[in-house]
Amino acid sequence: MTDNVLSIRELSCDFLAVEGIVYAVNGVNLDLRRAEIHGLVGESGCGKSVSARAVLGLLDRKRCRVGGSVDFDGNNLLLLSEREMRALRGRRISMIFQDPQNSLSPLETAGMQIEEAIANHLPAAKGERRRLAASLLERVGLPPDTAARYPFELSGGMQQRVMIAQAISCNPELLVADEPTTALDVTIQAQVLRLLETLRDELSLSVLLITHNFAVVAEVCDRVSVMYAGFIVETAEAAELIRFPAHPYSRALVNCIPKGRAAGGAGPLPVIPGFPPRLYEPPWGCPFSPRCPKRGSACAERPGSRDLGGGHVVFCHYPEYAPNGDRSFREAP
Repeated sequence: MTDNVLSIRELSCDFLAVEGIVYAVNGVNLDLRRAEIHGLVGESGCGKSVSARAVLGLLDRKRCRVGGSVDFDGNNLLLLSEREMRALRGRRISMIFQDPQNSLSPLETAGMQIEEAIANHLPAAKGERRRLAASLLERVGLPPDTAARYPFELSGGMQQRVMIAQAISCNPELLVADEPTTALDVTIQAQVLRLLETLRDELSLSVLLITHNFAVVAEVCDRVSVMYAGFIVETAEAAELIRFPAHPYSRALVNCIPKGRAAGGAGPLPVIPGFPPRLYEPPWGCPFSPRCPKRGSACAERPGSRDLGGGHVVFCHYPEYAPNGDRSFREAP
């Protein structure tokens, strides 16, 4: 028996574009354990959302070539038909999209949209669906009368909670949250993140949380995978990676987290020099090497994985690591 609810192996996604073939995702490996919140973090355009959409079968197969495997309950999701995926989506696997204003229908009330999700998967009568919708809205911290309101009558935070209620309406095992706090102010962000934690605890829900914000990772994630230019470059326990990032890109992202004045954060924020590679011209070697302060001759070859212990894995020729539990980091041989 495995504790993983989702196992992604060598996932690749290529798109046909005007410039040529865009190699959006390149050999991604990721395990999502049961009842954990796993963060997938990286800059915009690094392949996070494409990976999530590949898991749910939401990519246009006429324009996108998908390879590898995505194992969920013994089934490779990439091999299922659209009919089989529709039976899973919303029932056992749900997704919260980035922009609730564009994801919710403006022509239906919040309650109607939750009831529709229930009707697609559960044999519940209309009255039971209405009762469940009201109960779900209360569960995510909204008054039951929100069911009669249209999305334009709700704030951004309320719209996001409606989407969460819709996503959990059929008690899924896996929830993919794609930048669920991007358009929200800091206070509402915190409330939504606390809600995801509460639902994880109450429903034993596994959450793949996609974000570009390491502050969000620090707040709620159990483990985190860092993604760059379509590659996973580091995976570790969230607290471990934030304290001791081994990959130069992870370290640069962590250093970009705003710090309070008492922590020496009064000066300008650090930046990562340069730009990510164009994905229709992927580099032969390490994709981060053109921007890396530690690059060397070995970076002309693509790095393999290094296991630093405790589930901390990094893909780098020159990682920083803590041998034998010594947390005074030094360069790996």
